Amino acid sequence: MLGKKKLFMSGISLIVVATGGFGAQAEDFIDTLSMERHALAGPPSVPSPLELLLADPYQQFDDDSSLSTTIGVESDVANANKTVKVMGGYDGKSNAFYTGAQAKLMAPGVVMLFGNRFVKANDYKDANGDDVTFGYTRSTQQVMIQWKPTPVGTFRFVGVRDVIEDELQPHHSMDVKNTERLVGKLSYDQVLEGDRLTGFSVDLSSRNVEREPDNYSNRDNSSVKMRAHTERHILDGKVNTRWDLGSWSTNAAVFGGWDNQDARRYNDTLGVVNTIKVPDVTRKTVGASLDGKRSFGEGWGMQLGMRYDLIHADPADANETGDVPSGATGAAAWNMSPASLYRSYYGATGDLSRTDNNISARMRVTKAFMDERFSVFGDLSRKVRSPDNIEAYHAVTHPQAINRWIGNPDLDPEAHHKAELGMAWKGNNYVDYGVMGPNADGPFSSENIEVKLSGYVDWVNNFITWDRAYGQSGVNLSDGALIYRNVDALFAGANFEARWNLTNHWSATAKVAYLWGNNDSDDRALYQIAPLEANFLLDYQGMLASSGTWNVGAKLRLVSDQTRVDEDMTTALGLDDGEGKGFATVDLYGGLQLSNRWSLSAGINNLFNTDYQEHITGTSVASATRTKVNAPGRTFFVRSQMNF
Repeated sequence: MLGKKKLFMSGISLIVVATGGFGAQAEDFIDTLSMERHALAGPPSVPSPLELLLADPYQQFDDDSSLSTTIGVESDVANANKTVKVMGGYDGKSNAFYTGAQAKLMAPGVVMLFGNRFVKANDYKDANGDDVTFGYTRSTQQVMIQWKPTPVGTFRFVGVRDVIEDELQPHHSMDVKNTERLVGKLSYDQVLEGDRLTGFSVDLSSRNVEREPDNYSNRDNSSVKMRAHTERHILDGKVNTRWDLGSWSTNAAVFGGWDNQDARRYNDTLGVVNTIKVPDVTRKTVGASLDGKRSFGEGWGMQLGMRYDLIHADPADANETGDVPSGATGAAAWNMSPASLYRSYYGATGDLSRTDNNISARMRVTKAFMDERFSVFGDLSRKVRSPDNIEAYHAVTHPQAINRWIGNPDLDPEAHHKAELGMAWKGNNYVDYGVMGPNADGPFSSENIEVKLSGYVDWVNNFITWDRAYGQSGVNLSDGALIYRNVDALFAGANFEARWNLTNHWSATAKVAYLWGNNDSDDRALYQIAPLEANFLLDYQGMLASSGTWNVGAKLRLVSDQTRVDEDMTTALGLDDGEGKGFATVDLYGGLQLSNRWSLSAGINNLFNTDYQEHITGTSVASATRTKVNAPGRTFFVRSQMNF
């Protein structure tokens, strides 16, 4: 079997739970708290326990996340039930050396897992042989504890510290000197024997983030030295109950959250604050959700749900100003308070706090045919998202209006109305990718294939768009400053994926994704829409002597042109750096492992040294323009793991 299968399996249930993410809402049928704004930028995601040993180093200028290369037999070593695991490797795409280790301790009813990962990335070369300014140092520590005091009750704790230092941003005016995140999650799950109430769970999570970019620590700067500092603290809690109501399997939950964010920008040459970026915003959320699913016989099934979110946000320091000396150039503009900026651009006055009552709903209907090998589904949903702290209260001022970036306290929540249709086929002899059933007939049998196809349309009322001030409705000024406003928007997309086991050794995958986005109010393309992309994998795995296995594979990635862009900042936002140019890349990879104890993996990325740039790029920091940066040229990678 291909090791890719084992990437999603483990004998330690704690790992399975932890890799589901560190938030408390990931399993919700209607998930609105994790809905993100379009074209969101920020640090890379916190790595999961399996990513600690198997993930490539983060590279924001090369995005192959649509379909990653197969992990291969290396995962047999990473997933083995051993006490200690160690890993080391080199990845040419980030010119990064990295190491990782995990240790497991067990006692009756208790499993503890400790992990550490270190990455040092450096400048890399593009396809032309030119050095691209790049690099960071990243250190991640993890602890996971699972305790089963009874056979039907489980406590779990996950703690993560993730620090990224000296993250260079060649497309931005500042590098990120430091990003530190502390994540904790505590949960308890109880199975009950009741006729109606069958179980409950309690989830608590905490996330603390500090980030500090500047324009002088990692680059020469003889001009004004600028620095920003952001702190954010988030607490979430949820209680979910599981019910058996006759033919309906039901979840009823209540939840709440507290989110505080404060950010300042400093002129370190003068030693003063020159911008109240985020004015000590506190956002409180309480809500409830109810969803249930049932089968109707003859292959029919339905799932229904509703959700209510009450969200209150308050900018405590909206009237605070910078302290640039009055004799300094542009002092009056530097010292504008957030409240004065909101008033100037949107006419917002008085109490700047906001309260939203959001109601969301979803219905999914499924129908299975042919002994459940073939199924179709229809999904209708309304999901409502309130503006986040940046959209509502960001307040970067500047003497030149074009360099201002002003949130809008008067924004309406955006409401997504999505309709999706899809189908799936899973043949009787398809067990998993690289794993065939015992009755497989041959390479061209439809029983060896898994296929998924879906398409959707998402009508968004009051879509919260990033824009520039040109005197639009609700915008008082026409000076080109960055602002937020509500528009109507339309998204449409389609996704196709097929996994095919040709033989017991050969497997192939194809995946295609398309997205279309339009600002209907202004009749123009939405910014940062990914182009049509197709990915193909071909994998082989075989035995190595009597105690090992080996694998080889190839990946073809095809990305089309993106001609629908928002590139003109004189009439629109201008976030896109021109049209996206299509490209094709080929990667080769392989590996071997012995006795599930030691593995070696290696390969070549961008085999033909294609010169390309990602259209969606530079997402580690928020910027008014997404300047494209050349992706890595031909590179190699190597990684080895062992356990004991």
